[in-house]
Amino acid sequence: MTQQPQADLKPRSYDAVLGGEKIPLPTRGVVLGGIAGVRTRFNSAIASQRISALREALQYGDRGLELLLSGLKDDVLQVQLAARLLLANSSYRELENYQQILAKYQDYDRFHCLHTLTGHANLVNSIAITADSLTLASCGNNKTIRVWDVITGTEVATLAGHADIVRAIAIAPDDRKLVSGSRDRTIRVWDLRDRKTLLTLSGHSGYVNSVAITPDGKSIVSGSQDTTIKTWCLATGEALQTLKGHTNLVDAVALSPDGKIIASCSWDTTIRVWDRISGAQIWEFIGHSARVLSFAISPDGTKLVSGSLDTRIMVWDLIAGKKICTLEGHWGWVKSLVISADGKTLISASYKIIKIWDLESGEEILTLNGHGDLINSIILSSDGRTLISGGEDNLIKIWGAR
Repeated sequence: MTQQPQADLKPRSYDAVLGGEKIPLPTRGVVLGGIAGVRTRFNSAIASQRISALREALQYGDRGLELLLSGLKDDVLQVQLAARLLLANSSYRELENYQQILAKYQDYDRFHCLHTLTGHANLVNSIAITADSLTLASCGNNKTIRVWDVITGTEVATLAGHADIVRAIAIAPDDRKLVSGSRDRTIRVWDLRDRKTLLTLSGHSGYVNSVAITPDGKSIVSGSQDTTIKTWCLATGEALQTLKGHTNLVDAVALSPDGKIIASCSWDTTIRVWDRISGAQIWEFIGHSARVLSFAISPDGTKLVSGSLDTRIMVWDLIAGKKICTLEGHWGWVKSLVISADGKTLISASYKIIKIWDLESGEEILTLNGHGDLINSIILSSDGRTLISGGEDNLIKIWGAR
């Protein structure tokens, strides 16, 4: 029997090879050899292997940093996104030139769709993201909540338990708990790590359309089809108080950055502002000519922005209790709003499009196209570099600068 020449040997599927060898990377194989192995995987033609290599690169100090910086220039946008998110959550944030390296990623003029998640079989109602921007949760009309790895774009878990459509979700500041509101009239508190229901809260007599968690992570605020807003203890599920005033269903609730103020919007076309501790109504804003569907509160707590079925966006002064201005540009319902952490930029979602505005001047900066139907929910990462949207085309899109 003639032995095959060594030069002709090639790794087969599932083989292990040493990093740094000039041989083809085996399909579903393992590369050994520390940083050399990581570099070998990063040089793969397969994007998922390059992303895996970037995750491992964090263990290798300056040599790993070189790979992350190379990942920012990758031809595949998803690899660029992975490199940026990993860099933002690493010890490299302490580098003097860190902000300079990532400065361009906060330029909204450069925003494009970087990746599309396609796991939902029907419309996406609401999305939420962890503080580190690495984990995403989404809910739709199939009674479940999906949990995603943002870097790889893969679904990592499904939370099942609600008996009807899940309308809204929120993630606690510590990233350990998720709260969901459903058409089954209940609120559930989930352990995001163990993927289990911790509490089921009952008390609303109508659909639960919106949920929010206070910045200290201790309380839940919910808005319902039954026209009320309720507050709850997150740890025990105890109902704390019920706020009444709206004459039609409450579509959304929001909290001020200090958690002291609740804002609610309703199909009765009004916006009401409440003191969360006393339950007293502070303001009632009237201006929209149709149902109010969405709003956001500025980081300094001085402005509230509302979006409506009338296609307009209104900016309100929370200190003086009056309207500041009206923004026009959408031709469909304004379903979701978010304000950047510095309070300078407003992002709004409507039918098929997302608009980015200068909140101070009211001028439109950019329109993002990509969805094929109404966009129900948008969220912005805490550093302002990643925008995520979910809509009635069953898609979740991740946006950022490139």
